[in-house]
Amino acid sequence: MTARPHARPLLVRAAAPALAVGLALGLAGCSDADIDQAAQSAKDARTAAENAVGDLRAAVDEARAHAEQVGTQVEETRAKIAGLDEQARTQAQSAVDEAEAAVTEAQSALEAAQQDASAEAQQRVADAEQQVADARADLEAAKADAGGEAADALDSLAAELGSLGDDLRAATGS
Repeated sequence: MTARPHARPLLVRAAAPALAVGLALGLAGCSDADIDQAAQSAKDARTAAENAVGDLRAAVDEARAHAEQVGTQVEETRAKIAGLDEQARTQAQSAVDEAEAAVTEAQSALEAAQQDASAEAQQRVADAEQQVADARADLEAAKADAGGEAADALDSLAAELGSLGDDLRAATGS
């Protein structure tokens, strides 16, 4: 199985300490200076991996907080589309429902990524990112048939989904 392109940076960061230790063991017949340099390289690689994991966890935390905010905005948008004519309201309601499902999936994927930084968890976040992008496109389409305050609410929700998508991309380390 090959690593997916978006998961590769996380895998490379996680493999760096193992590679450094392997190099250090391979240098067993080298001078003390070489061994010291290899040990320092291993320490540097470990520190870089720890920093990368910390950065990803911070990105996941930020995305989770943003997903909660977008969830609140979904409810506000529902109230603003209630006054639309039936066809526009149906399209807008469907788009808002899709946005809500995308936010729920994003929250679930981010929770999984927080618990386990595996390639599968990262793929789930990437899938949620795609679902958010699809929901955003549907909100944009619904906005075209809505007017006034409802269109503004749909536009605002679409923009927030765009930002959430960026957060999800950051959470995968890509």
